[in-house]
Amino acid sequence: MKPQPHPHPLAELVRIESDPAYRALFCAELDAAIQDRFANRAAVVAEVRAAAGRLRALILHGEPGPST
Repeated sequence: MKPQPHPHPLAELVRIESDPAYRALFCAELDAAIQDRFANRAAVVAEVRAAAGRLRALILHGEPGPST
């Protein structure tokens, strides 16, 4: 079953623009989602850097390097 298109595709945008309480809630949720994304990205970068360090130690010295 194919979902029906929303009768007013910009209805939520209009509500965000016209309802200060809804706009505040929307912005708070958006900020939280952005912060979560940045935190996840930072964690992945840290994991990649740690793995690169272990690989570098293995290649250069033939030793496993730190496991943290």
